[in-house]
Formats: sequence, structure tokens, C-alpha cells
Amino acid sequence: MKDALDVHRSLLAREVPHEVVRLPRLVLSADEIPEALDLPVDRCVVTRIYHADDRLVAVLVRAGDQPHPAAVLASMDARTLRVATADVVNIHTDFAATLVCPVLLPPTMPVLADSCVGEHDVVYTATGDGGTALGIPSRALLTAAQAQVTELCVPDSPTVDLTDDLLDLDAMESRHRPWR
Repeated sequence: MKDALDVHRSLLAREVPHEVVRLPRLVLSADEIPEALDLPVDRCVVTRIYHADDRLVAVLVRAGDQPHPAAVLASMDARTLRVATADVVNIHTDFAATLVCPVLLPPTMPVLADSCVGEHDVVYTATGDGGTALGIPSRALLTAAQAQVTELCVPDSPTVDLTDDLLDLDAMESRHRPWR
């Protein structure tokens, strides 16, 4: 599995300004970084991995946010979207599923970034290691990740967590099957 040292070495080799910050406590998810660093959530970026049709896509959003599914589908010119399982994320990114760093993703994996990611000069994101975070200029992050910047999270509107929808759909289908 990749970790903070791999991220650091890769960014050094490309002469990308950054810092690896030791967290005051261990985090199990990138969504916990703002609380651990006592930062507003809009200063922290998380990487979420989805299946858009049969392709994996990485989506960069603010901590705690979910992208709007229609925006991801339109950006990928796809018809179906579902959350990638932890096993799939681990295998294809070589990062812990909840601590994916957007910098060392496979070159074949498209990266979409919500436009709000670039609102701050410096942002913080996961390194693959629950004890550290990556502090990096937002423009450098978007460049290093080779991200396509687009509007993915509509401001002040609710987002959809596809995991909950899938669970609800499964429950509804099991109640309405005539053969049971």
C-alpha cells in the first residue's frame, strides 16, 4: 500500500511544493482530517472513487461533501454510477480506501475535481496514512492529480449518497418481489 512517504517522494521528484503534516490523532477517513487539524471543511479535500459505467473515476470534493451524481455522469458521459467498494479502491489505487491521495492515482483513472477545491490557496488531503495529511497549494494539487475541474457539488443544495440509495433500493425490491 502507498503511504505518505510515497506521496512525498513523488511530489519531490516533480518539484511540487507541499508539506506532509503529522496529525495530532489517527484518522480512519479523509473526512476526519478537518476536525483533526481544526480546519474548516472547505480547506480539506477527499477523494471518492466511483464506477461510471465500466470505468473507475476519482472525484475530488470538500471533506464531508458528496458529488451530485448527474454532474459526475455528465462529466464522464456515462449512464450508470455507483460507489466503488473498498476492495476495488484498495486494489486499483493501492491506497487504503478511505484515505486515498489524489496525487498517485493510476494514469488510466480519470480525475474530476469540484470547482470549490481551488477556492483556497492551500488545501489538505489524505496521504494514504491515517497519521498524516498532505498540505499542498490547490493549483499544484489539481495539476499533480491531472484533474478536470468542473461543477460537481451544487452549492447550498443537498447531495446524494449513493450508498444509502442502493441499500434503500435493495430493501424496496425485496419487499415487492411477488415470488417471495
